[in-house]
Amino acid sequence: MASSRSKESKIDISQDVVIQWAAMMEEWTDPLLGNGEWWQVVLLALIGACIGSFLNVAIYRIPRGMSVNNPPRSFCPTCNAAIPWYLNLPIISWIMLRGKSACCHKPISPRYLLIECACFLLFGGISIYFDYESLLARLLICLWSAGLLCLLIMDWEFMVVHSRISGICTACGLLASVLAPTLVGSGTLSSWEGLLWGCAGVVCGYVLFRLTALVGRLLFGRHNMRFSEPTHWELRQIGDNLDIELVVGNHSLRWGMIFAERRGALVLEDATVEQVPGASCRVRFTDSQMIIGDSSYDLEKYDTLCGTCRAVSSQGSSMGSGDAWIAMAIGSLCGWQGVFFSLVVGSYIGLIFALIMRIRRGDPMPFGPSLILAAFLWLFTGPQLVSWFLNFLG
Repeated sequence: MASSRSKESKIDISQDVVIQWAAMMEEWTDPLLGNGEWWQVVLLALIGACIGSFLNVAIYRIPRGMSVNNPPRSFCPTCNAAIPWYLNLPIISWIMLRGKSACCHKPISPRYLLIECACFLLFGGISIYFDYESLLARLLICLWSAGLLCLLIMDWEFMVVHSRISGICTACGLLASVLAPTLVGSGTLSSWEGLLWGCAGVVCGYVLFRLTALVGRLLFGRHNMRFSEPTHWELRQIGDNLDIELVVGNHSLRWGMIFAERRGALVLEDATVEQVPGASCRVRFTDSQMIIGDSSYDLEKYDTLCGTCRAVSSQGSSMGSGDAWIAMAIGSLCGWQGVFFSLVVGSYIGLIFALIMRIRRGDPMPFGPSLILAAFLWLFTGPQLVSWFLNFLG
């Protein structure tokens, strides 16, 4: 009995610590800037534009293995010239330069402007929509949203999900769930209960998407193609050397989807390799090597590999393992309800993208962007949409 009472007292103390911490942070921030002030919206929107500028740096450097702070100054991606601070102002500089770099006068991708404008509007919108929450809570929601926006662009362009960025989003979401527990669960919750709901959302997101990836790999991850005559195949680097693509006839397979997990496999039957003269044989690939018989060849040594084959078999994943990291971040702030909503609605968004872009069955397509867009939809109007849909069915 004594041990159980001591455990209960420890739990009570930990709950009091969380509640006192949340109240203290609100007490410090609210008198500083107040709630519902118009200039607070402008302030967060301007911060959003600056963070959007930083996201552009992260999106360019991280997939290429570069440090976000080395070199410390931004540089032109075409001629590598350093960009002075007065030409690196968010939104303003791109408009003043009319979308061209000042050093070499080459076009600057509109993506830079779009991301900065998106963060500007996103931070301002969060400040307006959640004006009943404390400033710190809104700032954490903004950072969570900025991290997901970064993951969205990186996954869309490079089909890469950075686990560290997802971890930062998850941490911001859990802290926000303490200060704004109504976002992560239904009804009136305490700060301690909000944290528990956020942790439950993290676990639910990771487990649900790992199970979905497993089922998808078993049902749709295997590809078998046979040809009546030797067919040309080619292995080449794509996306600024960030991924590899196998092209066999009119079919294409992405390395990132096949070898997203350790169980990935790719085999060419009755194949020839122009770079390795010899008779037709069985060629097996790993994520970094080509194996012919007892010999192995590092893929990094070849700019391209090609030959002919009569059959291709692969075992990959229909959903990248990085989607589970994204689902964790979503669950930390949106709870398990938001995770399920993002999975269902994100599937429909992905289908719309596939139809618009005319993506053929079997062609690779990142699911992360659709998932994140659905999470943003849940953040602002998700519960209302679900309630409306249930009333419509009823």
